[in-house]
Amino acid sequence: MNRVLAFMWLVMMGTNAAQYYSQTEAVQAAVILLGAVYFLFAFRSQFLRLALFPDYLLLLGIFVVPVVLMWTSDRTFARGEYTSEAAFALVFVVSSVLASRVQLARTVAIAGYAIVVAATILNLYELFIQNNVWSLAPGRSAGFYLNPNISGEALLGYGLVYLVSRVDERIRAADVVLICLVVVGVFVTFSRASILAGPVLLTLAIALRASRKQLLRVVLGAVAISLMLATFGFFVLHNFELSKDAEVRVLSLVEEGGVGDYREDRGMAAAESFDLAMESPLTGVGVRTIYDMAGDGPHNMFIAMMVEYGILGLIAYVIVIARLIAIARRAPRKQSALVLVIVAWLIIFSFASHDLLSTAATIPLLGFAIARARQIRDRRFSAARTIASSRVSCEY
Repeated sequence: MNRVLAFMWLVMMGTNAAQYYSQTEAVQAAVILLGAVYFLFAFRSQFLRLALFPDYLLLLGIFVVPVVLMWTSDRTFARGEYTSEAAFALVFVVSSVLASRVQLARTVAIAGYAIVVAATILNLYELFIQNNVWSLAPGRSAGFYLNPNISGEALLGYGLVYLVSRVDERIRAADVVLICLVVVGVFVTFSRASILAGPVLLTLAIALRASRKQLLRVVLGAVAISLMLATFGFFVLHNFELSKDAEVRVLSLVEEGGVGDYREDRGMAAAESFDLAMESPLTGVGVRTIYDMAGDGPHNMFIAMMVEYGILGLIAYVIVIARLIAIARRAPRKQSALVLVIVAWLIIFSFASHDLLSTAATIPLLGFAIARARQIRDRRFSAARTIASSRVSCEY
């Protein structure tokens, strides 16, 4: 029963279906609240163990601090802004608790696969059948995510979760199908950051799972992924009339490798946001400021943390990333792969997005990473105690 409920909760959140259907009813609020009440009661021992993990408390604090700052701020916030920030914290807590449950490891992986399948199908429906039935960007697919950039981030994130959750070093048919779905689903979002990050992150996931003897296969797989992306891209370009919005992004990728004008556009937004952050460099100019800025915001998570919370917020964000890397690098590859790919995902998209901590659909990825980091630390401490006990026994 718990497996079924966990699967349903993760799919509702990961596909963004809960938020999409909240446009008329408070579906997402109900899913998050009921999930928090049930899972935190059913798996309270997992939550208590996580609460004793300092790195977990630091990451949880990044989600909780905005709510505290909103309560103490002189600004007036709408009720929805309060509930949204609280919901993000609950999503993180529930997902980390589910990932901490060893019996649910396979459920988490299967949920990741289901999310990719559902998201890709919806994206292809928007491309081939009914344009922009969900997406808010002209001529770009997004499914229930509404935002194509978030759709690309989620497809890659949950695809990585499935790929590295398998302990089998062999690449099976299900893995190949998943990779194809991710590549196709990401391309039709026309999100330049996701399209460029896709081959890198998917290759990293395969490399972390495969043995060294399979290095050549990993390289060939990376080439195959790139060729498949190029082939599908040419098919779309020559058979469909793209919107101006999509065409601009395709030309950016083809003519300038997605770097030229993308760097200029995003660079200008980041520079303006950095100047705003320097008005109060230590503590920032206030929570949720990036959503009140002219334009689309900084498109950079590091600068977004500086804008809202100053250098202190940026340091906390960087420490979380550094701690996850430090914990993962001291563990066997099979244990650390999940943490490493999610950290890689987080770093890459931190340079392209400013809402990684405020998107309920992808916040579970952070919960998965911190839960695995805690498992790694517990196993290392357990092994150290066993060695110490053995030495004591030998002395006597």
